[in-house]
Amino acid sequence: MTDVTEQLLKDTQEHVDEEKRRVEKMGNRPWQPWIDAEWGFRNHWYPALISRDMPEGSHKAVQLLGEDILVTRQNGSVRAIEDRCPHRGIRFSSRPLFYTKETITCWYHTWTFDLDDGSLRTILSSPDSKVIGKCGVKTYPLVETKGVIFIFVGDIDPPPLEYDLAPGFLDEDAVVYCSDPYDIASNWRLGCENGYDPGHQFIHNWSEMCINAGMHTSYGYTSSKKEVLDTTRYTEEECGPKGFTRKVEKTTFNHTAEIPLKDGSVQQLMLPLARGKSDEELSALTDIIRLGTVGLWMPCSLKVTTFPVPHCTHYEFYVPKNNKEHTYFQFGVIHTQDSEEAERWLGEDGRVMWEVPAVKGFTVDDAFARAEMQKFYESEDGWLRERLFQPDVELTMWRKFASKHARGIQTEDHVKGYFSR
Repeated sequence: MTDVTEQLLKDTQEHVDEEKRRVEKMGNRPWQPWIDAEWGFRNHWYPALISRDMPEGSHKAVQLLGEDILVTRQNGSVRAIEDRCPHRGIRFSSRPLFYTKETITCWYHTWTFDLDDGSLRTILSSPDSKVIGKCGVKTYPLVETKGVIFIFVGDIDPPPLEYDLAPGFLDEDAVVYCSDPYDIASNWRLGCENGYDPGHQFIHNWSEMCINAGMHTSYGYTSSKKEVLDTTRYTEEECGPKGFTRKVEKTTFNHTAEIPLKDGSVQQLMLPLARGKSDEELSALTDIIRLGTVGLWMPCSLKVTTFPVPHCTHYEFYVPKNNKEHTYFQFGVIHTQDSEEAERWLGEDGRVMWEVPAVKGFTVDDAFARAEMQKFYESEDGWLRERLFQPDVELTMWRKFASKHARGIQTEDHVKGYFSR
């Protein structure tokens, strides 16, 4: 048991399993920064693109935390700049002009900017203009590694990339299979909470991966306060990643349930994939699930070990695109120093063992659930009206933790371009 875990539980326990919903004004929750972070956490690293999607000479328009960014690869180097000309606000990406490998020229009035530092290099139609050298566009720090392009969104000197990634992703022997990211019509915070939500496992009884494997999950994971403290370890070292790891070993898995009827009798239920199995068979399937660990890491990533096969670790990121959408990045990672095994994983093995079951046959149900929550939290005051029950304490602990360790909150002013250059 760690002090930070115990304190988080203490600070947030009173907000779950309330017999009567308290009426609170915005600003009274112990995780207020989490509620305020509609657009995301500023001053953090985020995955932005997959390297294979950026061949030489290409460009992509991306949106991170509401900010429009143009990414291009020139002379083998990837650069990221503000996708907005300071003259009249034109987006370069709508008609990008790279007359040189060093510059981008606005297609409207020929303002030409340096790709390295964003400065106004020249104006083709007015090379003697006094504006030249006096203004520019923002350039974004960028790291390309493991087949992924990461961009830092913020104003401070960027910390090392590994501070914003779950442990193991950047290991020297980590082999990363990258699935194609896609956008989900849901706020990024709902992505984080869905990924770890102990009670949400019920939906996966109908996931294609579970059906094909004949493996039930449960009516939802439940744990006592003591079990939460015994199995959860939060990490908040100053120089390193911040998040938690939760062992699944002491979680209760219920494959039966009942509904009380008005006449005093009960309707007995059993999960479809649990029917016809002996207690020994059910226990054996549950023991497989108990082998894994799961955890959330700042600013927005999930790490799941032994999933969907024992030697694979599943990573996913819920990257804020804007205040209503997030981009869903997923990676299957193995650790090996065998070059042939690594090559197979990046080819057929990674697709068959990880991408097809996990991405195509499992997490699609999570994506659906997030989108279905969006209306409540976007338009119906969901952050104030939600009624939480005991399993949700693990979510409130995360909200409190993330609120403490966020380096900044993205605002609508940032989205409009009010930031340092």
